[in-house]
Amino acid sequence: MVLDTKQMNYFFIFIFVTSTYLGLNEACKKNEVEIHNQLGPGKVLEFHCRSGDDDLGVKTLNFNAVPYIIRFNDEIINLTKWACILRHGPKMEYSFDVQVYKAGPRLIPRCGQLRVWTAKTDGIYFTRKLSQPSVFALSWNKG
Repeated sequence: MVLDTKQMNYFFIFIFVTSTYLGLNEACKKNEVEIHNQLGPGKVLEFHCRSGDDDLGVKTLNFNAVPYIIRFNDEIINLTKWACILRHGPKMEYSFDVQVYKAGPRLIPRCGQLRVWTAKTDGIYFTRKLSQPSVFALSWNKG
């Protein structure tokens, strides 16, 4: 089988993208989503996080406990998305289903991304850097 110039170009592009993805994925620092509970003493945050085929189940986090961290690599074909339902209150009546991470359309995966979500009584706060304070992002739904 003889390849013409156009087919050869496509073949080289395929090899380049495949090797770049595999090479970067090996050396790529995992992305992280952190969930913090700053609801107040004695208040528990319940959360349920999922992404595609990954379902982490229902978990709880006590006030000011060590943050819950989800570590993962981006998937190129499926565009990585993580969502978490956050709940709190005496009957878990305050909630919000948050898309905590979404990869943008790209051929090269993101590496070392950070998303920090903090539950407080007045709402959910967000930052991308631990060195910067979280800012108000979402209000709780009641019901």
